[in-house]
Amino acid sequence: MNKILEGKTALITGSSQGIGKALAIGFAKMGANIIITGRNQENMEKTLLQVEEKGVKGIIVPGNVQNYDEVQNIIKIGKENFAHIDILVNNAGFSRLKPIHKMRVEQFENILKTNVLGVYNCSHAIVPHMMEIGGGTIVNTGSAIISSPGPRWSAYSMSKSALLGFTESLGIELKGNKINVNTIMPGPVNTPLFRMGMTEDMIKAIGPMAPEDLVPYYAFFASEKGKKVTGLNVDMNICKSILEMGENLTQWSELKEIAQEKLKPELFKEVKKYRKLLDFILQNK
Repeated sequence: MNKILEGKTALITGSSQGIGKALAIGFAKMGANIIITGRNQENMEKTLLQVEEKGVKGIIVPGNVQNYDEVQNIIKIGKENFAHIDILVNNAGFSRLKPIHKMRVEQFENILKTNVLGVYNCSHAIVPHMMEIGGGTIVNTGSAIISSPGPRWSAYSMSKSALLGFTESLGIELKGNKINVNTIMPGPVNTPLFRMGMTEDMIKAIGPMAPEDLVPYYAFFASEKGKKVTGLNVDMNICKSILEMGENLTQWSELKEIAQEKLKPELFKEVKKYRKLLDFILQNK
């Protein structure tokens, strides 16, 4: 995956920590210039240092994705510095892990404003620019929690469920403009959000992914190999289980036979939608 994003510019929301920070550093390593945005100045500066160590240019533009004016300002400054923004990663998100009867309505509204309205704001603001430059990539950070429900996650799960239909519909809508729209739905990832209220023993027992392990999945959609793939909601739990079947394989054509033999027909049908992504991951692991 060396320099597969060279010459591109990526705007990554929530890139001060967790998945967003890993994506900023990982995309920089692949040659992309990075627009870092979030609300924690100290953490953003740490991300910027690691981005610039990769030999690309990075800038910090603080902003809250809940506020459309601030989103427009982020994009304006990004364009002034780089002329074009080719990749938008809607990654900013958070939750409050509480039983529904103990979560205040305003807390729930705040979750929706970041996890749903924030995605809409950034997508709405960037699409005209991507149309002008002849295409682009939008990747959203969803969550596999919607297919693995648990207590105290209802508000977060509801907010991430909203991305499914948004991704599928917007993918169709923008296909003619050469803008692909996809969502990555990670399972447990070792981030500050995941670690809330968890002991080290609990974290070890669950065995979350490292944020860095997600980078190739997002990079695929931003690369030349993934630019025609759109409208996918990629369940990382499914991807992980499929790839474990072919640990020593290097291409989808080999893994396909194993998956077809072991999976129920309806699940295999779903997995086939991921074939180009899985082939990319296998060839670059």
